[in-house]
Amino acid sequence: MYTLIHHQKMQKFDKIRPFYDAEINEAIRSSVNHPMMKALMNFTFPEVDDSVWKDQLIKTHSIRDFQCNFIYQSVQKVLEKSSDGLTTSGFEKLEKNTSYLFISNHRDIILDTSLLNAALFDHGLVMTASAIGDNLVNRSFLLTLSKLNRNFLVQRGLPPRELLQSSKLLSEYIQQLLLRENRSVWIAQREGRTKDGNDATHPGVLKMLAMASEDENLMSYFKNLKIVPVSISYEYDPTDALKMPQLMAEANNEVYIKEKNEDFMTLLSGIIGQKKRIHIHLAMF
Repeated sequence: MYTLIHHQKMQKFDKIRPFYDAEINEAIRSSVNHPMMKALMNFTFPEVDDSVWKDQLIKTHSIRDFQCNFIYQSVQKVLEKSSDGLTTSGFEKLEKNTSYLFISNHRDIILDTSLLNAALFDHGLVMTASAIGDNLVNRSFLLTLSKLNRNFLVQRGLPPRELLQSSKLLSEYIQQLLLRENRSVWIAQREGRTKDGNDATHPGVLKMLAMASEDENLMSYFKNLKIVPVSISYEYDPTDALKMPQLMAEANNEVYIKEKNEDFMTLLSGIIGQKKRIHIHLAMF
């Protein structure tokens, strides 16, 4: 009976959760010949024949193996080709085998969480499940890649009633990860990347997190979540020019409508563009 109840409880997260390890190999096999997978692997392993990385990919059966053997290597190549290196501070204050809720400023769609996870891996700490807006993964390959990389979906553009239900589900899933699965979580301090450098946590993020607390004292609940503020800094922002149209529209009190492929172009620009020095700082209380 317990197993059935647990299964039903976990099923409700199916529309937002990443892949389970049992689903990883099938997802990889369905994507191994995709042109974007080839582009990612050729960038990561430029001297390696395609048959080699394909053979290694189809032998992969867990998110951790996919992250460590492929995505971690991709991040190192990004650092090598388009930065002057990554430095960190505060990681030594975290305890191993312990889950934390990282609430971060947001500068880059993909790299913020990828660089944090690379640093957590280097320090032997629990890597994160990371929130990503479903509007950023509306291409089937990007959705598969995000779920392979332990991203969970934040549903955007919902009417008020559905938004409330979605927020409750998201809150419960984050609670499940942190308190029952010992899995760290990354979430941005506000919806979307900060365009003007004003890094203020949106109260709605904290309200969403509190929705799963039920009758527990809220301060005690937040303490149990082990919240760690994260600050990430890029010396150069390769997407700065891409942010200007939205900032200009907001300055003129105009409604800004994104171009069809704007998020995808911003994603690529952030990865490929020059960032110079990058630093991640964790603040522990």
